[in-house]
Amino acid sequence: MTGKLSCSANTAEKARILAQCELQGATITQLRAQVLDIVLGMTGVIKAYQVLACMQHNSSNTIAPPTAYRALDFWTEQGVLHKIPAINGYILCRHVQHECGDLCRQDPIHHSDFVLVCNQCGAVEELSMSQEWLALRQRVADSGFLLNDEHIVLTGMCNQCRQTGESQQQNKQPN
Repeated sequence: MTGKLSCSANTAEKARILAQCELQGATITQLRAQVLDIVLGMTGVIKAYQVLACMQHNSSNTIAPPTAYRALDFWTEQGVLHKIPAINGYILCRHVQHECGDLCRQDPIHHSDFVLVCNQCGAVEELSMSQEWLALRQRVADSGFLLNDEHIVLTGMCNQCRQTGESQQQNKQPN
């Protein structure tokens, strides 16, 4: 259930992210840029130890784990990643993949808060249920409860794995 590295980070996607960071006054160090390249080339759940392994593979120096965590937390603060404690990892925000500027981070209606994780292949999808999420948040606030984490993680089987499983079952059936 961990991320897979595809090594094909979209350069236009990276350029948009870096431009947005520049507008916000965020400092992009060489290390942060390296971690951005790594996470943009990954799919599914991104684990810090995978990012650290990639960083060490690309460096002649030893890199300490806190270095990877700090860079991942930076990209979380920038809205590129979501840190999801329930799955002990990060996911790439699907809103980074289109041009909505800072809208995603400022507008809770526009942003997704439901994360679907496939137990079979590790695929991750964010699901927008804006009105339902706002209603849930309002009910929680009305009760006086303060939310720590605003992502709801649902695990199960993605459509592709279900279809693969169903076709394998059909192939096993006697004629």
